[in-house]
Amino acid sequence: MNEAALQQGIYTALTGNAALMALITGVYADVQQPNLPENDADFPYVTIGNDVFTAWDTNTDFGASASCQIDVWSRQNNFMEAKAIGSAINNALHYQPLTITGSHHVQTRVESATYTPDPDGHTKRGMLLVRVLFDEA
Repeated sequence: MNEAALQQGIYTALTGNAALMALITGVYADVQQPNLPENDADFPYVTIGNDVFTAWDTNTDFGASASCQIDVWSRQNNFMEAKAIGSAINNALHYQPLTITGSHHVQTRVESATYTPDPDGHTKRGMLLVRVLFDEA
């Protein structure tokens, strides 16, 4: 399974989407906590990398089914911004081709989106689950 190449493929698809990038400050695998947590300047942004891989082999090929979590982080007073970003992610990934080095991309589907308030009482979170099927080249 080509886990790192899949994350790079998702990152490239998201950062290469002008409509999405116009809505956010960036796409990150890990976000450093700001010195002042109340500072809203770094928001909104997207994080990627919480994935679950399952073998998806056939008689002739090795492959994987990956459930990839993409998180949206917003500090607006409602969920509208987070949902707009989630919609842009959906447009960038749902049934769109991905380049996965060393693999043959089969399909990408956005399977669900959930929007909740963060326990801090101020941040809004969107969690999209994206299913990616691919075979090793």
